[in-house]
Amino acid sequence: AAATGKLLTAMNPNCVGALTIILVEGTEMAAAYDRGEHTLPDQLGMLAELREMLAHTTLTRGLFMANHASNYLPIRVRMPSQKENALKQIDEALKGKVALKDEMFRGL
Repeated sequence: AAATGKLLTAMNPNCVGALTIILVEGTEMAAAYDRGEHTLPDQLGMLAELREMLAHTTLTRGLFMANHASNYLPIRVRMPSQKENALKQIDEALKGKVALKDEMFRGL
C-alpha cells in the first residue's frame, strides 16, 4: 500500500480510484481462496491498507476516491486539502467509531 501511494505520488494523476477486492464465485482467485492458497485481510485490514495508501499519496491536485460499491468506507478526497480529514475519518472507523458498510451491501 505504501509503495502504491509513492507510485501515485510520482504519477500525480488528476483522479485516483481505489476499489476493495470482492471474490467472485467461479473465478480462479475465489477457487484459490477456497483452497486456502490465498488469504485476504478482514474489513479492518483492508481499511488499514487503504489508509496506508492514502497516507503515502501526495497529490498536488485532483481526487482520491474510494467510493465504489466495493469499499467498506466510502471516501472522496479533494487532494491535498482534504487528505488529513480523510485520514482522521479512516482512523475513527478503525477504532469502531464510524460504521463500515455491511458485506451484504457491497457489490460490483
